[in-house]
Amino acid sequence: MDFGTFHLYSVPPEKQPSDVVHEQFQQMLAADRLGFREVWIAEHNARRYGFVGNSVSVAASLAASTTRIRIGTAVTRLPVHHPLHLAEDLAYADILSGGRVDWGVGKGYDEHEFNTYGVNYAEREERWQEAFDAVRHMWSTGRTEFSGQFYNLGDGELIPLPEQRPTLPTYIMVSGSERSVVWAAERLLPIVIGSGPGWDDMREKLELYAETAERHGHARSDVERTVAQTWQLRPVHVALTYEQAAQEFEKGLMWYMNSLANRAMFGFSHESRDYDYFLTHGSVVVGSPDKVVDELAEYNQRTGINNVICWFNVGGQPAEQTVRAMEQFAGEVAPRLSDLLADGLRRSAVH
Repeated sequence: MDFGTFHLYSVPPEKQPSDVVHEQFQQMLAADRLGFREVWIAEHNARRYGFVGNSVSVAASLAASTTRIRIGTAVTRLPVHHPLHLAEDLAYADILSGGRVDWGVGKGYDEHEFNTYGVNYAEREERWQEAFDAVRHMWSTGRTEFSGQFYNLGDGELIPLPEQRPTLPTYIMVSGSERSVVWAAERLLPIVIGSGPGWDDMREKLELYAETAERHGHARSDVERTVAQTWQLRPVHVALTYEQAAQEFEKGLMWYMNSLANRAMFGFSHESRDYDYFLTHGSVVVGSPDKVVDELAEYNQRTGINNVICWFNVGGQPAEQTVRAMEQFAGEVAPRLSDLLADGLRRSAVH
C-alpha cells in the first residue's frame, strides 16, 4: 500500500489562519521527510473549515521545498478557475517540482463558494467539463486557442508546458455518485474517493469502474493498472493506545463534523451523531499501531484499494500531535503493514 496526507487548512476557533498556513506547510514537509508517497491539497474559500482558494499556489511553494514527494490537488474546483491560468500555473508548478504534480479535478459542491467568485452554481456541470477540456487541449497542443460556451480564448503559444507530457497525471474526484465513476472509467482516468463510502460500496465502485472501462474498449491490462491507482481519503490518528488516540482526535473531528455540509460531502450521516458513531464508522481509523495495522490490512483485502490518503489533521488538530501521529504511522504502521500484505501475497502464491 501507498500512503498520502490530506491538507484542508481548517481554522478552528483557537487558531488564526496565519498559524494554519505555517503548521500545514510544516506537516507537508514532514510527510516528505517521513516517506509518504503524496500530499493532497484541498481547495475551499470563505469557509473556516478550509481557506486555500487555489491549491496550485501551495503546490508551487511545496515543489520548491521538496525533492521526492508527489504533489496532488484534491481538488482543483474547475468551474471557478480560468482554464488558461490553470494550464499555465500547473505547468509552472510541475516544472519546478521536476514532474511531481498530479492534477485532481472536481466540480466543487459549495454554492456559497461559487457565489463569492460570482460564478453561477447552476452552470457548474457545463463549466467544469469545458474547463477540463480546455486545459487538456492547451497542454496537448501547446496553443492557447479554445472555443466553448464560457471561454473563447485567442491563439498564442502556451508557455510553459508541463514537464510531464502530454498532460499531467489526472485524477477524478468521486464522492458518493456513481456518475463520476462512470465518467472517469469511460476515459480511463484514475479516481480519488471520499472517506464516506463503506467497504462494500468501495468494492462495488471499483467493479463498476472496471466493467465500464472494458465496455468502452479499454484493454483489461490497462484497466487493472488504472484501478490500482485508486486513492481513498480516510481520517486517521495513531497514538500509543486506542484510548489516547480517541481522546486526542475528538475535539478537531467533532468540530469539523458538526457542519451538516461537511458530513454530507464526506459521506457520513446527515443527522448529528455523537463521537462514538465516527469511531466505529469504517471510514475513520483511530487507535494504537497494532489496531491501525490490522484495520488497514482488512480494508485492503475487502476493498481492493491500495492507496490511502491519511487525513491526520481533521478540524485543525494540534500541530505537535499531528506530526507525532504522522511519525508513528510512518515508523510503526506503514512498514509493518507492507510486510503483512507482502506475506499474504507470498502465501497466496504458494497455495
